[in-house]
Amino acid sequence: MVDLKKATQLIKCPRCGFEFSLIYSRAFACRGCCHSVIGCKSVRCPKWDFEFELSSTSFFEEEHSSKTLSKNMSRVISDYFKEFGESPNG
Repeated sequence: MVDLKKATQLIKCPRCGFEFSLIYSRAFACRGCCHSVIGCKSVRCPKWDFEFELSSTSFFEEEHSSKTLSKNMSRVISDYFKEFGESPNG
């Protein structure tokens, strides 16, 4: 199950300082990426389209948590697009 509290926690882009949630990033910045539905451990800044590893932030304390949340978030986004007739890959 997705930890919504963790998924809505703000992540700060190391390049531009823009703060956003993982849910927002997955739904908008990662929408066309085929890796977004298979548990990608990276995150993309929605403002500047800069991709970086979740593990490079203080978002997770351990690598296992990063992969687990990424997989769950990917499933939620993929299910949303399936339900509303859209493809996560564009």
